[in-house]
Amino acid sequence: MTEKVPADGLLHESNELQEKKSTKQKAPSVSVFRLFRFATFRERIMICIAMVFSAGTGALQPVSILIYGTFISTLTSSLSDTSHLVELTLPIIHTMVYMGTASLIAAYVSTCLWILTGESQTRRIRSLYLKSVLHQDMTWFDQSKEEGSLNTRLASDTQLIQDGISEKAGLLISFFAQFVGGFVVAFIKGWQMALVLLVAVPLLGASGAIMAYFLTRFSKESQDALAESGTIAEQAFHSIRTVYSFTLQKRFSDRYKQKLEAACKSGVKGGIALGIGFAFFMLFLFGTFGLSLWFGSRLVTQGQLTGPSVFIVFLSMMLGCMSFVKLPTNLSAVSSACAAAYNVFQVIDRVPEINVDSTEGLKPSNTQGTIHFKGVSFNYPTRPDLKIIKDLNLQVNAGSTVAFVGSSGSGKSTIIQLIQRFYDVSLGQVFLDGHNIKDLNVKWLRQQMGIVSQQPTLFNSTIRENILMGIDKKVSDQEIIHACKEANCHTFISQLPQGYNTFVGENGGMLSGGQRQRIAIARAILKNPSILLLDEATSALDTQSERLVQNALDKASKNRTTLVVAHRLSTIVNADLIVVLDHGCIVEKGTHRQLIELGGVYSDLVEKQAIHTEEPKQDASQLLLEEKAEVQHHLYEHEKPAASNRQENVTKHLSFELHDYAIQDAHTLELIKQKRVESELKKKKAPVWRVFWHMRPEWSYLALGAIGSAVAGCVFPLYAYGFSHVVSLLSIPGQDIQPSPLGGTNLYAFIFLVIGIVAFLGNGCQFMAFEICGQKYSKRLRGEVFDAYLKQEVAFFDENNVGALTTSLAINTGNVNEMVTKVWGDISNLCITVIAALIIAFTHSWAITLVTLCMSPFLVASTAYEFYLQRGFEDSTKVANAQSSQVAGEAIRQVRTVAALNKQQYFQDRYFQATAHPHRLAVRKAYLSSIGAACSKGISIYTNAIAFFAGVHFIKSGMISFQEMFTSMTVIMTASEAVGRSTTFVAAFAKAKYAAIACFEILDRQTKIDPELEGIEPSKESIHGDVEFKDVGFAYPTRLDAPVFHGSLNLHGKPGQNIALVGPSGCGKSTTIGMLQRWYDPVQGAAFLDEQNVKNYSLYNLRSHMAIVTQEPTLFDLSIIDNIRLGVDENEAITPTQIEDACRSANIHEFIISLPEGYDTFVGANGSQLSGGQKQRIAIARALLRKPKVLLLDEATSALDSDSERLVQEALDNVLQQGERTTITIAHRLSTIQNADVICVIDDGKVVEQGTHYELLALNGRYTALVNEQLLKVL
Repeated sequence: MTEKVPADGLLHESNELQEKKSTKQKAPSVSVFRLFRFATFRERIMICIAMVFSAGTGALQPVSILIYGTFISTLTSSLSDTSHLVELTLPIIHTMVYMGTASLIAAYVSTCLWILTGESQTRRIRSLYLKSVLHQDMTWFDQSKEEGSLNTRLASDTQLIQDGISEKAGLLISFFAQFVGGFVVAFIKGWQMALVLLVAVPLLGASGAIMAYFLTRFSKESQDALAESGTIAEQAFHSIRTVYSFTLQKRFSDRYKQKLEAACKSGVKGGIALGIGFAFFMLFLFGTFGLSLWFGSRLVTQGQLTGPSVFIVFLSMMLGCMSFVKLPTNLSAVSSACAAAYNVFQVIDRVPEINVDSTEGLKPSNTQGTIHFKGVSFNYPTRPDLKIIKDLNLQVNAGSTVAFVGSSGSGKSTIIQLIQRFYDVSLGQVFLDGHNIKDLNVKWLRQQMGIVSQQPTLFNSTIRENILMGIDKKVSDQEIIHACKEANCHTFISQLPQGYNTFVGENGGMLSGGQRQRIAIARAILKNPSILLLDEATSALDTQSERLVQNALDKASKNRTTLVVAHRLSTIVNADLIVVLDHGCIVEKGTHRQLIELGGVYSDLVEKQAIHTEEPKQDASQLLLEEKAEVQHHLYEHEKPAASNRQENVTKHLSFELHDYAIQDAHTLELIKQKRVESELKKKKAPVWRVFWHMRPEWSYLALGAIGSAVAGCVFPLYAYGFSHVVSLLSIPGQDIQPSPLGGTNLYAFIFLVIGIVAFLGNGCQFMAFEICGQKYSKRLRGEVFDAYLKQEVAFFDENNVGALTTSLAINTGNVNEMVTKVWGDISNLCITVIAALIIAFTHSWAITLVTLCMSPFLVASTAYEFYLQRGFEDSTKVANAQSSQVAGEAIRQVRTVAALNKQQYFQDRYFQATAHPHRLAVRKAYLSSIGAACSKGISIYTNAIAFFAGVHFIKSGMISFQEMFTSMTVIMTASEAVGRSTTFVAAFAKAKYAAIACFEILDRQTKIDPELEGIEPSKESIHGDVEFKDVGFAYPTRLDAPVFHGSLNLHGKPGQNIALVGPSGCGKSTTIGMLQRWYDPVQGAAFLDEQNVKNYSLYNLRSHMAIVTQEPTLFDLSIIDNIRLGVDENEAITPTQIEDACRSANIHEFIISLPEGYDTFVGANGSQLSGGQKQRIAIARALLRKPKVLLLDEATSALDSDSERLVQEALDNVLQQGERTTITIAHRLSTIQNADVICVIDDGKVVEQGTHYELLALNGRYTALVNEQLLKVL
């Protein structure tokens, strides 16, 4: 195997993803009536009323045209004698006012009712969906192909449903009524002309439909690519230490920009489709205007129609056509709702096979805790060909402690899940106190159990709330404190600023692993269950904490049945029964002494974990008793600084907020922070000119777009001018109209065709140029901002939430261009429209122009008010919905813990409470924003009525003619509507302003550890690996008040040595690695590599000489081979043999080749398709492939079972013996570092002991105490 393999595997795409793309099928959907299945009787009545009023709103528009036609007919017939003009027209004007009022009321009622009912139904659907998801059995989650998208469906799919059952449904009915009403009126008043106009409908409909099709298609392609780029960004930010350690910035940047390029190409295609489609639509529209007016004039001259009838038919058909064009958008919303509802309703309707919500099943009054496995076999539903448990027969007596040991995959944790009835056995039975657990009530069964897992789950709430989740009854603070003291976590909790009210952050991220695990133990102890399940319950604890917590667990295990899964055999030596599993079968069982005497598998496991030392003069158990008091004193003496130091991950904003506010909800905390940020942004000026200058590469598109906007701005004033003149020409008797090939209506028909061509060019250029400009600039800006993020120091990511960063990257970078494109286009279009309209209006009649202008502010204000409220509610609702989405997402992600704790109802209630705020906002929106929509409908009719009233008086007095009145009024009304529509640029400008400030802040931010700063760049061959820390003082930037080192850390590792660091949690062991890698810089003293301050190195070069394996290894959503290849430089070619050698050294090769896809197997998001041990061994292989001069092992074997640990440790020892690299090892398991050249015991911010394993034992100091804590006596 000598072929060269490219180093960069990041650009490979998942085969599964390719299959998904090639097998797209049209999704099934529910019927429209089924959309409303969750409406209450009261809501259904409201919906019926809303439908009637929506239809009325649409039908009133064609009726109002009839009234206008009647007015024009009456006015023009009375021009010869104006003495009775006012009396004749006043009743018609009154009718207009009545129509305006009716339209206003109908629009308000319908809009309000649709919003209210839509919001109520959607809130109910969301709650039912979450309830159903949380109550599903684990088999459903395992088999669900879109498990990771459940929360996305809860947010996005239900939003689609809300769109389809809310305002869009009302608009669909309204536009349909308007369409039908327009055609009915047109055919009644002039069927001949209506038939001609009907020919234009397919053209307009086809142009709109084709445009919508391509827009939807290209938009989806673009959004899919952007979503993929967002996933890449989130992976990078979430795993920033791994990215920096292996210098993966460029590879992530290239991968991210590839997706941006794909999104940009689709976006540009969409922009072209929009420009061309809208241009043709405008051409067809104005061409139809010209055709209809030309044909109408022919009918008038032939006496078949009157001028006012042509006016009515023309406007009615145009109204019908415009309504027809708007139908697909709203129909699409309803169709999307039906498709989205299919998936959502399927989940809601599904009854789980193991139903925790069922009231059926036995509920015994007391529980003894006797468990009996009788002929149990089991395989996971997703892997039916692989039996995990094989014919298991085991009796667990009440009150006894039974421990399960064995290699990874032997079925230990599966047994724990079967007892909880997360799954049902494939064969055999499981009994509790003589009852088949299938006959017991599921909720009751789980209430009898308390569990602490290897990776404990804490929820984004306070420490107190997390502890209380273990029980369903009220308890006193003293009981909580007692449980925490038993779990050895009370001291560190008490020293936090907010104590038990401290928020733990998402996934408990504000706490160390040991702290999280102790809180989970306190939660289990407080529950006081009949059965205690411990799945590696102390794996994340340091030696001293583990001993004390183990004592607490031993005490908690008394008088209750306890099942323990453990890799550290020292924690289960006192178990009543130890069961050794291998490939799902029991190979040995007995007590610790019996199994040691047996000399079999268990004895070998014990030997592998033994720490080599001289036999103590006293019995080991007696030594432990004598050391207990000293160890406890030592721990509590140093708990205070250790507890403070553990807060390495607490972000700056959290500690600040907790000091200043008594916050009762974590999401409220985020909301306050966001409001502060927005308040600060409002005070800053919009960087318009900087954005404009930054868009230099896109200036040509900007110029073309601006010209197109200006040209398009002339269109509607010219249309209004031509239309009013045609109406004036047709108002005279047909026999008096003089036909002329180049005059009269023929001229204006030609003018409309010219206007159509102008609109075609102007709108085409505007939309196409600005869309292309925006897409290209957004692509470039996103890439620059992403690169800027990847230049920031690690502390920046400690202070900023990853979700907020990815959201900002996705949204803000897409909004910035609107400051120049949309806003500039709207302003130029608006200015030309207003100027042209005012010139035309004032040149015809200054009097009627002023009257109409007096009403224009009301029309503009109503449109602006509606949009302002709509935008405001959207922004507020977006924030509020994001908070409720976090609650749901957390519950769904941690569904096993939720199920184990029986906390489904808790999270349902919490989610329902979280949706209360957006629900109130929606109710306010219903009542307030509906006013704007209603006023827009009514005021336009009122304005016409007032203008007509004034015009009649001006005509009667001889001040103006009918043509002057109608021209001025029509032009101003058209301009006013344009101004109202253009007020949207105000909100767009504000949105773009905030986005631009945020983007330029990160682009301008000077990183404190600059990866581009020049420095020395020695070759790998010239690096020896001499590592030293001199007088180092350090505090994490987020916790400057809690220094880890006080300026007294001194540590030296010679080239080729293996330096081991041990000490209590929070003492700073991992911090040393962070400073050596320059994740952080010391505040005092310095770290050195080969006698050079690490600050003197180029950052990329410094990290290229190191490799790291952490306690929680990071794998990316790539194949196994691509993940391993990340260990080497992207320009370095490697052979498959080198990869296989690294995997053999890490004891993972045999496992990989046993997989169907071998090295090409995709590991899933965060390596979800692999076990913890498998992930860690792949991470070790990645580090070994790098051939570093300095190897950093931070609990590198902690997730491995004894067999795998032994093999990997031997591999690492072989590597270390070669003397080619310096190794810094951090370990809790002292058996893994007893052969280190130098062991440093760190405490109180300094090295308190240093030497080899035997030298430190001879000192009989702190290291000896640690060894004695872990000493496993082989009897």
